[in-house]
Amino acid sequence: MTNGSRWARRGALVLLPMLAGCINTFRTGPVPGTDASQQVEVSLGETVLLDEERLAITFARVMEDARCPEGTQCVTAGNAMVGLVLHERGEATRMVQLNTHNNPRTVSHEGYVITVVDLRPQPRAGEEPSDSSVVRLHVVRG
Repeated sequence: MTNGSRWARRGALVLLPMLAGCINTFRTGPVPGTDASQQVEVSLGETVLLDEERLAITFARVMEDARCPEGTQCVTAGNAMVGLVLHERGEATRMVQLNTHNNPRTVSHEGYVITVVDLRPQPRAGEEPSDSSVVRLHVVRG
């Protein structure tokens, strides 16, 4: 075996794991952990694990809720803002604030695109905000 072919074999052995990592970075298809619509619901204070625990999303808080209360008539639907903590492979890497109707509604993070679909329950006139809020998110690779 010549020195050149030995180096070529060593180079291939070093390059193979690097290529495998790149292939994993460019995954396609639905994100495991989401439903058929590529959506997931997260309760206030809870964390969901997605894509074989590569991505975790914590619904940290409702920052504001100025949506039109149920049973009333409003000129606009209003807006709610939620605070999410995005975790990549177990580390909290980013806190984001997203809206239900205003921009920003979407954030790109570590190869994922996360969009707020809605926040439930809808506020009711004359009642205190609910502690049982649930945010629905659309999560895709992108």
